[in-house]
Parts: sequence; C-alpha cells; structure tokens
Amino acid sequence: MPNAEALMALLRRLAAVALLVLVLPGTGTAEETLHLTGLLHDGAGQPLAGRSLRVVLGSDPTPRAPAAGRVLVTGADGRFALTAPVTRSPRRVRLDSLFRRHDALLLEIGFELDILGRPALHWVELDFIAGTGPRRGIAVFLPGGAGLFDQPLPFRDSDQTWSLPDDPQGLRLTSPGVDVLVESWDDGQPGRIELDLGVGHLAFERR
Repeated sequence: MPNAEALMALLRRLAAVALLVLVLPGTGTAEETLHLTGLLHDGAGQPLAGRSLRVVLGSDPTPRAPAAGRVLVTGADGRFALTAPVTRSPRRVRLDSLFRRHDALLLEIGFELDILGRPALHWVELDFIAGTGPRRGIAVFLPGGAGLFDQPLPFRDSDQTWSLPDDPQGLRLTSPGVDVLVESWDDGQPGRIELDLGVGHLAFERR
C-alpha cells in the first residue's frame, strides 16, 4: 500500500494532467483573422458597383439577427473587402465515400441579398480540408416570425425549383438568387485566412 508521501505525489501529478487538459485549446477552435475580399456581380458577370452588402460571419454573436455583421459597399469595380476575427469549427465530412469521413474546419459566411425584393440571407458553408480546396455549400434563409433569418427557402425535388415559404404552391424560382464561388484561398499561415470570393446576384426565370 503506498505511503502518504507517494500518494500525495501521485495526486499532484494527476492534478497537473487535469489542469493541462483544461487549459489546452481544442483543435480548430482558436480565433483567427479573416481577410475576405470578393467581387459582387450580376448573373452575366458584370460588376455591381456602389451596392450595399451585409456580410455576417458564423462566429458573430447571433448571426441570424437582422442587424448582425457589418454592411459593406462595393467599389467602382464591384469589389468589397473585410478583415475581421473569426472562429472555424472542427467537424468531419464525407467526400467520395459513404464510409470515410475527413477532418474539416468549417467557416460560415452569410450575405444578405434580396429575392424578388424580399430580404434573404444566403448562408455559405466552406469546409477547409487538408490537401483539397474548400468545399462549398449554400442555403438560403428568409426572416421568420421573430425577425431572425431562420426560415429556409424550400427546394422542390420534383421540378428542381425553389418556392417562397408563404406561397409553396405558387411561384417557382429556377435559382436561389445567389451563387458563391471560391476564387482563391490561403490558410497556411497560423492565425490567418485569406479568402477571395465571387458573389453572383443572379436573375432567374419564373415558372
């Protein structure tokens, strides 16, 4: 049976290990600086100059609130720029196999651009995976009952169109109104993300 001195030494070592676990940051959760640039253009690729564009980061407080983020104004060339602190979230994603997942760091960015004159938050998910470019996903949210952008724009598999939540059997949209493409990126320097996007505010046909 260990004596009192040996027992106290063991307890001190265990306490040190517990403290180390508590203070070490989780992988991928440290705050970084995002250097975001982009071009806002119409569906034909023409720059949209002097346009207001609200940009929200997923790690902002209450990112779905109508006043979240910051409002940028595009220059004469349709370009915009933003430097802000951001936190990416670790998660595991599938790429080319249902049975294998890859480690990714998720960066979320929202752009408020209208759909048929209605405010809409176009929510972009970018998964940064080692050895590949960022994988992109886009969802669209309209203001809900509490004013938050939390009401999804429904997609119809039957005819590959979108519909307005308050008119599900009415107007059909051939696109969600915005497309976002990653033009370039660099997250090789610790604590720094450089990202350039093309943001297309698309016209669409009504069905």
